[in-house]
Amino acid sequence: MPVVRVSCLPKVSQDELREYHQGIVAAIADISEIGVETEDDVVCLFPKDMMVYGLGSVIEIEVFSLFEKPERTPEVRQRLAEALCQVTREHFPDTNVIGCTVTPLNPEQGFAVSKRGPDMTVGTGTTHA
Repeated sequence: MPVVRVSCLPKVSQDELREYHQGIVAAIADISEIGVETEDDVVCLFPKDMMVYGLGSVIEIEVFSLFEKPERTPEVRQRLAEALCQVTREHFPDTNVIGCTVTPLNPEQGFAVSKRGPDMTVGTGTTHA
């Protein structure tokens, strides 16, 4: 499941943030190779920045926990980065610079999932999205 972290956002209302979140999900879902269908397939993080000076002048987007798969080529990851920059520009047109980095996850470098259930298991593997 891809995780999208957006840092340095200007102050916005919850409604504006919700609309932006929906735009992020839609932009990712438009790239079929990523395999996102609903907002349940993506985690979006909007960390609160401690320093308010300059917020919104530069916005940085990071995509991680996106498993390496043959269909997720460098060109697909580039399309994803550009789509996320575009949706961010639509929501924050006065921002000077918007950057996006997509870092694929190779589970062989270390990966585990803990799922809630009767046995509370922890498992690893490469079959997850």
